[in-house]
Amino acid sequence: MLADVKRQHIVLLVSLAVVLLVGSVLLGSFGGSDSKPEPISGAPKEVANVVARLELVTRRKEFAVLCDELFTRSARTRAGGGDCVELLRSTAKDVRRARIRLLDVQIAGDRARAKVRTTAEGQTAVEETLELERERGRYRISALAG
Repeated sequence: MLADVKRQHIVLLVSLAVVLLVGSVLLGSFGGSDSKPEPISGAPKEVANVVARLELVTRRKEFAVLCDELFTRSARTRAGGGDCVELLRSTAKDVRRARIRLLDVQIAGDRARAKVRTTAEGQTAVEETLELERERGRYRISALAG
């Protein structure tokens, strides 16, 4: 039973990573104003960059980069450890035209949450929350909070 729950968590995390392929990274308020949003900087920009990099490496199917550089050590372990790359590759094979829209970023010291809306061909849009934590000097994806 624990193995099934762990596998479901891995598949959920992997599925989100796969869905985060192509799209635009948006942050800020979406009011009716014609003014341009303020440029982001600092920790929120770092988190937005992680999401953008996640899209890029997933699109390029660079799953080793995803497992080794974008996941925390514990997330990599939950995503199959030494089998992380193969698990991502097999999960990603049928995902097409995936997109992500970054909706919100919340920072709390060395932890962050990124609310995203993901879509893929043939799938309903889903809002999810990525949890990130600073590890080895930068933010990395630690979990999918749902």
